[in-house]
Amino acid sequence: MGIVSPVRRGVPSDASAIGQRVGDQLLHDSQIEPLISSTFSRAEFERTLTTTTSPLWVDDANGSIRGHLYGATFDDPLYGRQTWSGPDGYSYDVDDVLDRLCDEAYREWRRDGSTAHVVWALFDHGTQDWTQRGYDVISVRGALALTGPFDVRWPANFSLRRARDSDLEAALFFDAMIDVAQGVQLDARTDEQRAASHADVIELLEDPECHYYLVDMNGQTAAQCVTFRLPEMRGNFANTLYLGSVAVSPPFRRRGIATTLLHVVLNEAIDDGFGHVEARWHADNREATSLWSSAGFRPTYVQLRRSLTT
Repeated sequence: MGIVSPVRRGVPSDASAIGQRVGDQLLHDSQIEPLISSTFSRAEFERTLTTTTSPLWVDDANGSIRGHLYGATFDDPLYGRQTWSGPDGYSYDVDDVLDRLCDEAYREWRRDGSTAHVVWALFDHGTQDWTQRGYDVISVRGALALTGPFDVRWPANFSLRRARDSDLEAALFFDAMIDVAQGVQLDARTDEQRAASHADVIELLEDPECHYYLVDMNGQTAAQCVTFRLPEMRGNFANTLYLGSVAVSPPFRRRGIATTLLHVVLNEAIDDGFGHVEARWHADNREATSLWSSAGFRPTYVQLRRSLTT
């Protein structure tokens, strides 16, 4: 007779214990990295757990929960059907608990057609357990506390403006440039993936809550970046601005344009009352890693992915 696993499906009455675990984990993370906020609406989180339709697993030792695992599965235009777990989507007291939770979850996710599990883990301190289980680091989530204005000195003949609908071609050019830098093979994309990427760019241009910046020089578009207010996310401080899609056209590189553009945008963020800025970049993109690091951003979380088909 085999040993019965202590892992079971979560029930509404587990919400309080899981909420306590998530709150403790966020506090722990914030003590390691001050750019992570420990602010946590436990009551709201527990209400969400009791109403979620996505499967939740707990490791239950005679009524004492030693870990939990939750993931939301949906279709991604680029990578297909995947399951995502945020920083609040898991906890475990020891490695064996994580193994048991994953074993149960993988079977369910595969039955639901998921091809990969994507998880956010604390940078440097929370990644090893996942990489030991076959996860690869994909991207980095970094943050910067805004404490004062930056000195701005544009190179000659450069100007900054907001993008218009007529700038779609330039925006698509920069979008493709970013994809290539992140290792995307443009020729291998399906028509559906190209259409989804095209639609994302149009949405950014048309979104009134999004600031799409372009840098011009003598009638040519030299660089871009995008900002918008982040909604409430686990680990983020209130009044956090997202800054991304930074790209400089090849003929205009090595002139300090990207750094100057960031400083202009960060100064606007300070004027608008933002206290923190978040950025994300591909882990293998050396230029992006160098840019964000030199601008003062520190990694807070990393995104890892494991295939569920092998």
